[in-house]
Amino acid sequence: MPQSQASQFRNRANVGLLALAFIVILATSVVSVRSINALRESIGWVTHTMEVKDELAALQFALGDMEIAGLRFMIDGKADHRNELVGNVEDIGKRIERLGELVVDNHQHRIQIDALEADHRILVERASTSIAIKDADMAKGDDRAAIRRVRDGKGERIVDRMRASIQQMLGTEDALLKQRQADHDVLVKQTNATLLIANGLALFAGLIGFFALRRAQRESENTLLLQLRAAQAHRASEEKSAFLANMSHEIRTPMNAIFGFAQLLADHVNEPLQREWVASIRKSGQVLLTLINDVLDLSKIEAGKLQLNPQGTDIGELVEETLSLFVAMADAKGITLEAHIVRKDMVPVAVDAPRLRQILMNLISNAVKYTERGGVTVGIEMQPSMLGGHDLRILVEDTGTGIDPDELSNIFEPFHQAASLDGRSRQGTGLGLSVTRLLVQLMQGRIDVASTPGKGSRFQVDLPSLPPADAVAPNLADAFADAVDFDRLPPLRILIADDVDWNVEVARGYLRGSHHEIAIARDGEEALAAARAFRPDVVLMDLRMPRMNGYRATEAIRADALAGDARIVAVTASSLMDDQGPTQVRFDGYVRKPYAPAELLAVLIALFGERSGAPSHAAAGSGSPAAVDTEAASNRAADAPADVASTPADERRNEAIAEWNAVRAAPLEAMRTRMRMREIGEFSRRLDALAETIGDPRLQEEARLLRVAVQRFDVNRMKAVLDRLATHSDGPAQAAEDDDAQ
Repeated sequence: MPQSQASQFRNRANVGLLALAFIVILATSVVSVRSINALRESIGWVTHTMEVKDELAALQFALGDMEIAGLRFMIDGKADHRNELVGNVEDIGKRIERLGELVVDNHQHRIQIDALEADHRILVERASTSIAIKDADMAKGDDRAAIRRVRDGKGERIVDRMRASIQQMLGTEDALLKQRQADHDVLVKQTNATLLIANGLALFAGLIGFFALRRAQRESENTLLLQLRAAQAHRASEEKSAFLANMSHEIRTPMNAIFGFAQLLADHVNEPLQREWVASIRKSGQVLLTLINDVLDLSKIEAGKLQLNPQGTDIGELVEETLSLFVAMADAKGITLEAHIVRKDMVPVAVDAPRLRQILMNLISNAVKYTERGGVTVGIEMQPSMLGGHDLRILVEDTGTGIDPDELSNIFEPFHQAASLDGRSRQGTGLGLSVTRLLVQLMQGRIDVASTPGKGSRFQVDLPSLPPADAVAPNLADAFADAVDFDRLPPLRILIADDVDWNVEVARGYLRGSHHEIAIARDGEEALAAARAFRPDVVLMDLRMPRMNGYRATEAIRADALAGDARIVAVTASSLMDDQGPTQVRFDGYVRKPYAPAELLAVLIALFGERSGAPSHAAAGSGSPAAVDTEAASNRAADAPADVASTPADERRNEAIAEWNAVRAAPLEAMRTRMRMREIGEFSRRLDALAETIGDPRLQEEARLLRVAVQRFDVNRMKAVLDRLATHSDGPAQAAEDDDAQ
């Protein structure tokens, strides 16, 4: 139907209005985009000014710290004050350089930066000269030259000049900040005015555009605000990481001495009470080290710096080893500690074994701590995953006090420790479960908890799709834990480079009495000189040392024609940053303080192997049936009377009797002392075969009882069976041997 002229006019008017609205919106959009860009640029300049002011304030603090450190050093001449003075001078130089980068386009600031750099060079020279003067005074026992140096006022005038330059720059930046904030306010007002005018002209379209632009503006401002907050959070995280790394180093250094000297003392103390005191020192140190590790692990994970290191792992063996650490604690409380592991379902999988052990230790430790009656059961289930690999489930159940329902949602929070329902006070920092949850999440797993007050708790950890592993990675430190004999190595020339006397004495104490030749260096420069003169086979290199740190010393030794063949093992107390990654590239080995003799031996054997003719670890008393002297058994059979005819069955029986007699001597005693689950499990299976060959029903029954105790992780029953086996000298086995002898 033909439209009327009025309708056509209205349509044309609507089209015109829409076109006008579109043009207005388009023009408004262009203006708004420019305004927002100008606003973003304005915010950027404001942020830049704040950064310059922050750096200037930090430089002022650094100058104050340098003055304090310099005065302390000139008074007492201590090495740590010297190091602090040198570090502050270097920090001042770095901050001046950073300021130069920030104000590179500001000619007025460049003049001040040049003045600061010139004064800093004078500071560096004066600090070096002051150190030399103080060292000379200390050598002479006369402080007059150092006092004159302090009183001459030259250093104070240099610092005053630098502070004056800083104040001038601060004044300039304050003026710039006010100007830029005013410009920012004007830009905000102009943007708002543009939007309002456009909305009035464009009516409904303008309103839509107004709301859209306002939303875009808010999003832009929020994004900028989030970026600023993210930058501040990142800087705070870096500062926290640096602080924790430094604190870790400062704490671990004396901890290395505590652990090391306690280890050395334990080897020389025989009186029971004194040995108990030494054990208490080591346990207390371990509690402190656990706290440090928990705090650092929490910070690592939150900062996204903790990397997993999957390797082939026997889950059953790992669980048994972990449980063995809590046997004494459970026995002392009179509670049971059992493991339910379906061995036939266990296959090696690739998982970060130390971190999985940490998860187990935290859960088992809590279960034992809060259980006063009954016991703790650890269940391990493994089954093929539909997504490939194997799903692992860990269940830790206890009959302890349980957890209040109101507390269940908070137990995984850092530093939160649920109140004991039985009213008892228990030690703890509230970090263990927090670290456990974060580690499980890092492994793409899940942890759940169910608890009934007064009846106990049940923690369940599910780790999905663990990839299969062809072989189980060996743990060298564990393999040598009970056989720390540095003479198993070929004779070595060992250079110990460390500026802390405690650490030097610990390392030297570990190596004392061995056939190795030892040399000492107190810093990186001494290490380089000693490496040239001593020609070491290996250098135990501390990383934080005065004058020249371990990294620079390593590079210098590597580049030296006389000492470049030496192997270098990094020995460091740093923990927060992932030191092991870069040090594995730079160094031939790595040991973290505090370290045990077994860890050092493991690293050295990995580098140099065992000397020719050294007894193997198994032969050195592992206690397993494989270590039985089969030659002695053969000699026993050969000593039988030649005129007595023996059948193959008799020969096998005689060999079994000889092997049993050999096993129940030193190897059995070693097993009773060590109480290793895997070792006892292998022994129970071998004992069953020996008893069957000998034809001793009582021995067969003991083998069966031992096997059942291992499956249930019943340590008390295992100990009782081993004790009976140690006195199993009569009965059919002995009688049969006596008959053969006749």
